Amino acid sequence: MSDFESELQVVADRVIEQARAGEQIEAFVARGGETEVRVYEGDVEHFVSAQSEGIGIRVIVDGRTGFAYAGTLDEPAIAEVLAEARDNVQFGTVDEWAALAEPDGVEITEQTLWNEELAAFPTNQKIDLAKELEKLASGADPRVRVDDSNYADAHGESAVASTTGIRMSG
Repeated sequence: MSDFESELQVVADRVIEQARAGEQIEAFVARGGETEVRVYEGDVEHFVSAQSEGIGIRVIVDGRTGFAYAGTLDEPAIAEVLAEARDNVQFGTVDEWAALAEPDGVEITEQTLWNEELAAFPTNQKIDLAKELEKLASGADPRVRVDDSNYADAHGESAVASTTGIRMSG
């Protein structure tokens, strides 16, 4: 897993450490990215390389739930999201069953879902793949018409922590 894993978990942990008496808090932190390439007649017609990150915080007090989120992981924004989630509790309808999940004792199945070689694959080679695909497809048979050639990938990492003991990242 990349270095983001521990960084995101630290952010989630830091949020739940700010819980006040009577509060249940859950923090979900995520970061990801995507690449899209479309090639038409050997030229790049469309290219997107985007990154995103954000945090969502849920607070439960006396059966009322408040939630807030932000599309950034800047410290001032995280503090504001926690404050907004706390403020939104007052607008929540009382639900006697409102509560955060708790660890149930089931052993966690470890999984390897990250491949550093794929994550480090250079953008120029992604473009070259789309161009090569178009070339191969259109050259295979004169009856084959190729409208365009596309390459796309996406990756994401997340972390969650709660005052009830849930803690996981990946």
